[in-house]
Amino acid sequence: MRRIAVLAAMAALTLAACGGNDNESSSTPAATEAATDTPTAAATDTPTEAAGGSGAKLAIAADPGGALKFTESKLTAQAGTVEIDFSNQAQIPHAVAIEGNGLDEKTTETVTGADAPPLSVDLKPGTYTFYCPVDGHRAAGMEGTITVK
Repeated sequence: MRRIAVLAAMAALTLAACGGNDNESSSTPAATEAATDTPTAAATDTPTEAAGGSGAKLAIAADPGGALKFTESKLTAQAGTVEIDFSNQAQIPHAVAIEGNGLDEKTTETVTGADAPPLSVDLKPGTYTFYCPVDGHRAAGMEGTITVK
């Protein structure tokens, strides 16, 4: 029993010695803090907007945690040529396809853990659907809308 008490005391002293000065601020979390898994929201209530016209960009990203969804599902843009920048930092292959409002389907490259080359599309006012064309991903809910004004 005495041996257990001595080992417990040594462990407590070792941990206390590693504690450092409480008056110093640190930007890194303490070793005892547990990481939490915070789910990414399926969509934002406030649409992200691209300016439209020549050189406008619209960023679309796959959920970095690997869920079959985009980080935002409602986007807006001004009419004109829009460059779609697609980012997929997950280890699951994804791409972005856009269609609707008379536009034939346009698709980015399928990428895994990378950014796809930009996709340039001419958008007129109306509503478009964007989705992941990888088998089963759209059916699982990986889609959204782009409203063009």
